Amino acid sequence: MPFLTLDNERCNADGLCAVVCPSGCLEAGADGRPVVAEEKLCIACGHCVAVCPKSALTISRVDPAAMTKTLRHWPDPEIVDGMLRGRRSIRAYKNMPVARETMETLLDVARFAPTASNAQEVGWCVTVDPAKVHDLAAKTATYFAAAGTRPKYSAMWTEGRDAFLRGAPALAVAYAPADAPYGAADCGIALTFMELAAVARGLGTCWAGLLVRAARNDAALAKALGIPQGCVIEGGLMLGYPALRYAAVPPRNAVRAKWL
Repeated sequence: MPFLTLDNERCNADGLCAVVCPSGCLEAGADGRPVVAEEKLCIACGHCVAVCPKSALTISRVDPAAMTKTLRHWPDPEIVDGMLRGRRSIRAYKNMPVARETMETLLDVARFAPTASNAQEVGWCVTVDPAKVHDLAAKTATYFAAAGTRPKYSAMWTEGRDAFLRGAPALAVAYAPADAPYGAADCGIALTFMELAAVARGLGTCWAGLLVRAARNDAALAKALGIPQGCVIEGGLMLGYPALRYAAVPPRNAVRAKWL
């Protein structure tokens, strides 16, 4: 199968595919039609295929059957801005499970998060079993008790209160290869995609920073999470249905920005 297949009858020679190619793999020929400058530069981002208004080209590294239509219009800014500002870290959850199908949908949305050079190396360890989340919280509590840090949280744990994973019914952690140059950023963006997709579905989330810290220093906890060998946990989210609603948006510090 050739790397580039072009339907010359459909192609209107607008050069858009070459314009959006981030790596220089494609260039516009003298007639405006795409030519392959250097195949090995292709990062399989699919931008060339997605931008073509005539569906005139395919490349062998992008499955045309997996392409989906984009929205014709984005949501109004006030809706998006209101959601972003109104999102809160939820630390109290209803005694209500998160359906596996819902989590699968969130994972599907998160896989569309951008990654450096389209590496797509973000992996996930996920559970919607509250008992498993509690067991991971217990292992996190054990780590902090042994380390002697967070004594207040350790005391709360012995009293039957979970300040580590807050009694959340579901958990998702993201990992990347230890040698991935932008693994932390890729995972952070993917987790943010998941978080916003969760909020849009009525779920609440909170970043599981204590679990992440413990798993990075405790091989047994990393193994319990299922982090593959050679990979590093880069972030995690507790998920569940909020036990309460916030009526207002708290203030934030003023923007610190230097204009160049």
